[in-house]
Amino acid sequence: MRILWGILLAGAVAGTLDIVYAILAYGPLSYGVPAEQVLQSVAAGAIGRDAAQAGGVSTASLGLGLHFVLATGMAAAFAFAAKRFRMLRSNPLAWGFLYGLILYVAMNYIVLPLSAAGANEHFAANLGEAGARLQASFSEIRPRHDPNHPWLFVGTIFAHTVLVGMPIAWIAQRFVRQSD
Repeated sequence: MRILWGILLAGAVAGTLDIVYAILAYGPLSYGVPAEQVLQSVAAGAIGRDAAQAGGVSTASLGLGLHFVLATGMAAAFAFAAKRFRMLRSNPLAWGFLYGLILYVAMNYIVLPLSAAGANEHFAANLGEAGARLQASFSEIRPRHDPNHPWLFVGTIFAHTVLVGMPIAWIAQRFVRQSD
């Protein structure tokens, strides 16, 4: 039961830090995107961009809920891995940083291309389409550079490592140790 509380706390902390970063980074610090649109962009992964933008507050709420479900899933994956592999508990900040880098790659080069958030507005329909999307995604691995906001790439890496991966690992290792 302790591990469940750890997962929920880690998901809540990481999810909060990450969404606050996203709202600030894509809002007042760069493009001026309203918080509602940032949250709708999360919902777009499930329902497509057009539907997410047309849904107003309800799709923004869906995006916020999905964001916390994803963060909690990320926390659960790390917590169960840490329960199985003791080395993940030895230096939670280092392992959390590495986990954040893995999450960055997974989200940007696997999850997003397979989701409904892209130009196709639908999930990959079959293995062939999924393979083509992943091939295109991994063939374009390079920092996404915006000359007007060059710090955004570094900020996104910071968010995944310091605001998501490290809190998840630090909180998870505390609860996993107590549940042994």
